Amino acid sequence: MAELRVGAEWDRAAQRRMKVALLKAGAKRVARFWGILGSQEIFDATFVIAGGRVRINVEAYVGITISGDDEAIAILSRHL
Repeated sequence: MAELRVGAEWDRAAQRRMKVALLKAGAKRVARFWGILGSQEIFDATFVIAGGRVRINVEAYVGITISGDDEAIAILSRHL
C-alpha cells in the first residue's frame, strides 16, 4: 500500500493535476463521500485503475492524499 501527497486542499492547480491524472490513467470512480465533520470539510473517493484501487482524500488542514495499491499509485503518479 502506497501513499502520495498531491498538495494542499485549497490548491486549485493540484486539484486539476489530480483530475487530469485520473482521466489519463482511465480511472473509474466506484465510491464517493463528501461531508463536514466538525470544522473540517472532507471529500473521499475510491477509483479503480488497471493496477488496482486508489483512494483520494481531500481534507481541510490535511491536504490532498492519494493512497492505494502500489501498481495503481505508480500508474497514477506517471500522469501527475
